[in-house]
Amino acid sequence: MYKSERISVIIADTAFIIRKGLRTLVQENSAFEYITEVADSESLHVALKQHHPNVLIVDHCCDDCFSLNVIREIKKEYPDINILVISHEKTAEEIKKIIGIGIKNYLLKDCDEQEITDAITCCAKGVKYFCGQIIDVLLEKEISVKEHCATGGITERESEIIKQFVSGKRSKEIAALLHISPFTVNTHKKNIYKKLGITNNYELAQYAIKTGLLK
Repeated sequence: MYKSERISVIIADTAFIIRKGLRTLVQENSAFEYITEVADSESLHVALKQHHPNVLIVDHCCDDCFSLNVIREIKKEYPDINILVISHEKTAEEIKKIIGIGIKNYLLKDCDEQEITDAITCCAKGVKYFCGQIIDVLLEKEISVKEHCATGGITERESEIIKQFVSGKRSKEIAALLHISPFTVNTHKKNIYKKLGITNNYELAQYAIKTGLLK
């Protein structure tokens, strides 16, 4: 149960610009209540003794500050606080380490405003939330060098997105179909255009026809 009708938030991040951005997002949302922000683990422990937020947004960045051990200790000492981890880690191995200590809410630092807002809300309710990029990393299948070369550097996921775009679907429709975010779909599309050296959907359709993606 919340202390107030709004979701109270503490921000823990070593980077000033990240703290400022998160603070602004929280303060400008009427559903959230900004409490304070800290830049190191010692200050975080002090803040948590003085306050009891609904959500702690904590940066997992390095071993000597907000490390996995620090986050694990906080979970043990303050079991009622919902923790939202925000990180730059993009490898499946590192992501699994964070999830492995019981973190149910995880974002990457380049997520958009809507994903951050949704994550805070879900975290406060005890609902799992992983941004689209995290889900993509965990679900993406690695392909062999032979397969990679056979498609001109286009991955299986990218091939599927090409087929969906060429069939006339929009980013939101593709996102819903593949269970990823529209942001991730558009990122894939940009990468596809760059790999193929094209600039529009007509050229994308031509590629799909020539390579047999459309049958």
